Amino acid sequence: MSRLRADDVLNRAGTGAVNASEGLTVPAAKSITFTDASEPTVLDGTSLTTTTLNVDQLNIGYNNSTPPTLAARFGLNQELTVYQNDFASVIQSDKLIIRAKQGLEDPYITCTRDGSVELTYSGTAKFETTASGIAVAGETTSTSGWAGTTSSANVLGGLAMPFTCGLNGRIALPPTNATMLFGGSEYNGDNTEGATMPHAGKLVAATLHAENAVGDLQLRATLNGVQDSSYAMSFSSPTPSSPSVVQTFYSSPMTFAAGDRVNFGVFLTSLTQLEVLTVTFFVKFD
Repeated sequence: MSRLRADDVLNRAGTGAVNASEGLTVPAAKSITFTDASEPTVLDGTSLTTTTLNVDQLNIGYNNSTPPTLAARFGLNQELTVYQNDFASVIQSDKLIIRAKQGLEDPYITCTRDGSVELTYSGTAKFETTASGIAVAGETTSTSGWAGTTSSANVLGGLAMPFTCGLNGRIALPPTNATMLFGGSEYNGDNTEGATMPHAGKLVAATLHAENAVGDLQLRATLNGVQDSSYAMSFSSPTPSSPSVVQTFYSSPMTFAAGDRVNFGVFLTSLTQLEVLTVTFFVKFD
């Protein structure tokens, strides 16, 4: 076996590095050492195949082509690609799992292509995106309250809360402009009654229930004592088998501010008999 021993090897002209036109083979367990720490280490070529590559820093430039040409790729078929473009840092994979360093511990985050994103706690899924929204397992807490939703069409959203009011018709039949009482027994005629709203929100639905009523009645929602004809509820001599009216206002809910009083008042009445009238209305706080 022939060997070449030299302290310094130059090209044939003696002016530069050796050009290994047929390649350079390094035996197993041997290495190429770059001794000048002040200069960058440059390996030019299309690929580098090695068992272990230890470097202090790996620099890959910006990449705006599709697919990316400047990227770090992993896997037999390059299933995982990491690169940087002018707008963002990109991690691209059909399924991406983020877990602790040791072994095959339970994943923290699992991202599936054309599927869900799942967050876990100690191996148990707690938060997952779905085709229709999100799924949460366990309690949901907040240190800053609930922001709710800006949606208004056929969606309650946010926190829906019921309020119940009414009157006792056995004491007196309600006249026009009488308003419902909260825990009272008769009726109020000066429009000062109402449930004070602790937060801003919207009136989204209401139910009207009458017992042993004879005659017609129309109620309208009141905001700070002012009736609003857009939010009315009516019945005509309800029967024992159909004593209730349900009204939804999802498409155009009545808006109120924190501190406003919400109630229902009598707009028209021809009642000649009534035992109990109960109104339950639902609000959504923003």
